[in-house]
Amino acid sequence: MGVPVIIAGGKGTRLWPVSRQALPKPFVALTGDGATPLEATIARLATLAAMDLPLIVCSEAHGFLARDQARKVLGREPRMLLEPEGRNTAPALCAAALLLQARGDDQPMLALPADHAIRDVAAFAEAVARATALAQQDFLVTFAVAPTYPATGYGYLKLGAVIDAGKRQYRLDAFVEKPDAERAGRFLKTGGYAWTSGMFMFKPSVLLKAFAKLQPEILAACRAALGQAGAATTVKLDRVAFARAPAISIDYAIMEKAANVATVVADLGWSDIGDWQAMWELSAHDAAGNAVSGSAKVFGSSGSLLLGDGPLLVGVGLKDMVAVAVKDAVLVAPRARSQEVKDAVDRLMALGRDEAVSGKKVYRPWGSFEQLHIGPGFQVKELTVNPGAKLSLQRHRHRAEHWVVIAGEGIATRGEERIALSVNQSIFLPLGVIHRLENPGRETLRIIEVQIGGYTGEDDIERFDDIYGR
Repeated sequence: MGVPVIIAGGKGTRLWPVSRQALPKPFVALTGDGATPLEATIARLATLAAMDLPLIVCSEAHGFLARDQARKVLGREPRMLLEPEGRNTAPALCAAALLLQARGDDQPMLALPADHAIRDVAAFAEAVARATALAQQDFLVTFAVAPTYPATGYGYLKLGAVIDAGKRQYRLDAFVEKPDAERAGRFLKTGGYAWTSGMFMFKPSVLLKAFAKLQPEILAACRAALGQAGAATTVKLDRVAFARAPAISIDYAIMEKAANVATVVADLGWSDIGDWQAMWELSAHDAAGNAVSGSAKVFGSSGSLLLGDGPLLVGVGLKDMVAVAVKDAVLVAPRARSQEVKDAVDRLMALGRDEAVSGKKVYRPWGSFEQLHIGPGFQVKELTVNPGAKLSLQRHRHRAEHWVVIAGEGIATRGEERIALSVNQSIFLPLGVIHRLENPGRETLRIIEVQIGGYTGEDDIERFDDIYGR
């Protein structure tokens, strides 16, 4: 038996402009099958024997995305632990272990990043079984991936004493930081090294004992942040208490310091989908080694990745390049310099280009809205309202609105009126009128909203219920 704990954090900035702050890597479909990395991670659990319902750890801001995607795969509500802010993997896993322990559960936790890809799910299931046996012996277990080339973008594990050679179970000798090309080549040639996958397995009690010895400050902060968590499906950590936990990875905080660390080596067809180079490796290629998807075309090119999401993207004479075009941003870079995309995003932030990093599309529990145009005294947005969802009952102090339905059907509340809406219908909402938009149907409702008048953000809106925040 075991409990999958899925960590759906991180910003995925190396996959900009597809991965944004509003919709980071775990929640956006990157591969041709249309599944997000989170959905693929949850689906992979079906290959494991006797695994409990997963616990998903993510930020409050992305909780509704994680819930909806998990529910889509599971067919039921997942268990969720919501962080008020990201503090890296050590506090996240400490809080998860405390929550499981509070519920009387000491089955081994299978800690999985939500944004990795694994091609060989049978090998994954077999590796989990080998890791479970070690975790039951009170080891802190990490999953090592047999290296296939001298990668410089991954950390390495130096394998120590053999526990069981047939089961590829080892003590861990050392964690090794990302090496340069020469050192990575030496690791591959001499053997005894493997990539660190970011996947772990341990009993909650064993992990918490390690935190008590090695990171008592994190343990105290997480214990206070969890409080008296009951049996609720979704648990929110206290913001003030959780902020006292140092932001540090589980590798640095525990695994590199503990004495009872073991590892299992596996050939999983694994990738952390960490950058556009990794995406090129995961993608199907044409005869010239190009990976082309979406509204993209390529001519006379080789070894390149082109992704067009919206505008037509055409590559001519490219060699080993990355070109990604979305509605509001374009990235062009040599494939070999994919790791530097993160640096470019950091520079955009330093220049005050927050919108370029976060994206114009904003996701809410009821759907999303995207800024289409801003002019003097007006704004234009597109609203997407999910089936069965509705916005809060509200009114605006400084603006009036016009809604035009472009897809689906809905119901508008305007004062005392309830008005049925369908495609090509419009409605005017005068300044100060109490109103609501809802979608009781089974299809997505899409509205073009034109706002006329002053706009002062949330200060403009007076709400009469809390639906918006759910």
